[in-house]
Amino acid sequence: MERKEIIKWSKDFETGIKAFDDEHKFLVKTLNDIYNLLNEGKRDEAKELLKRRVVNYAAKHFKHEEEIMEKYGYPDLERHKKIHEIFVKTVIEKLLPKIEEGSEEDFRSALSFLVGWLTMHIAKPDKKYGEWFKEKGIVIEEEAVEID
Repeated sequence: MERKEIIKWSKDFETGIKAFDDEHKFLVKTLNDIYNLLNEGKRDEAKELLKRRVVNYAAKHFKHEEEIMEKYGYPDLERHKKIHEIFVKTVIEKLLPKIEEGSEEDFRSALSFLVGWLTMHIAKPDKKYGEWFKEKGIVIEEEAVEID
């Protein structure tokens, strides 16, 4: 079966911080993998991938972003942390139960939410910190967080 993309990586998503861009690319790839598994009728595999990669990896990614922001004194850190907290709470309290107990339509709706959230989050607040680091002349040499 031909692979399809529900979200396509774009230069518009680049923050200028390689580690974070790599982590974002991994999350984009993961959402596409989940989308393809659903299209192939492999809902259980898609569900496990979502829990393992989106929930666990996003938490690692958020922690990584926040640690770097804190280390360099990013002025909008607290607001950015709050955005991450709300996302995690929404996923755990609303989306995971919908995916576990709901229909395939519910799963696809949850996946659409994740795609929309990730797209807007990278394009707005994440790009904002990328611009701040660039303005300050701060170069982040960190590596992306490990996968799985």
